[in-house]
Amino acid sequence: MTTKQSPLSALKRQANHIAAMLKAAERGEKIDVQFAEKIREARGRRTFKFAVVMDDKILTIEMPWTQIKGTSETGLSEYIVGQMRESRDTVQ
Repeated sequence: MTTKQSPLSALKRQANHIAAMLKAAERGEKIDVQFAEKIREARGRRTFKFAVVMDDKILTIEMPWTQIKGTSETGLSEYIVGQMRESRDTVQ
């Protein structure tokens, strides 16, 4: 688990995994069975809400599918790391 003070490499590793799963889900690819049903249900909605579990908090992030589609995996990962570190920047 991570906290906002965790090494940047640990935060990036966790965020990269989440971003890869988001992009795979957006493209309709197979993903971890643990999340597949919930993501399939979420595909019918305009936005996707997901949680990032950390030792010191649980982040809830809601993003429109259009933003997930229009943002690179790297951009999504950077945004998630920013949220994990409690920065005020937003995805453009």
